[in-house]
Amino acid sequence: MTEPHDTLIAPSGWRPLDAHPVGAVIAQYATRSFVANDPTGDRLRVRYAVRELLRAESSHATAAAPAALLARVWFGPKAEGPPGHAHGGSMAAVLDEAMGLAVWLAHRAAVAAHLETDFRHPIPLGSTVTAHTTVGPVEGSGKARATARLVGDDGTVYAEGSAVFVLLASRHAFAGGGA
Repeated sequence: MTEPHDTLIAPSGWRPLDAHPVGAVIAQYATRSFVANDPTGDRLRVRYAVRELLRAESSHATAAAPAALLARVWFGPKAEGPPGHAHGGSMAAVLDEAMGLAVWLAHRAAVAAHLETDFRHPIPLGSTVTAHTTVGPVEGSGKARATARLVGDDGTVYAEGSAVFVLLASRHAFAGGGA
């Protein structure tokens, strides 16, 4: 089984999540997260990274300092579903959390209202993949759509997700960060 060590390092041009003002708030949450709470465990190891939005990406963002988000994710032996491969629920959970955090960075705190996952290939245990996210504009109903893909270093797309998120009012207990 491959140990993650340096494979969780973000690509060039990306910074650790806590280097961003809202990302620092989100990074504190991630330490308690079902998905990203165990950086040395045998289930999932997740490192989030941010970069400034490109001009084409930022036209719809509403946050004060919007940013793009990606995650480097290692699937360990305790994430097993089918023999030797990651459980689909662990893959869906990573997609859900990555999309949700991306919405927080582009707009404000949000919770998932609808989530879809398409599994393309099983992820072998011990693999490190990248979760790439995109976020759409806020819709009139106070919702935002997001997509994410789990992609191997060789370009294999393991899973794709899409979701609708309900944006939370800033007075909500865990809405600290965002616009």
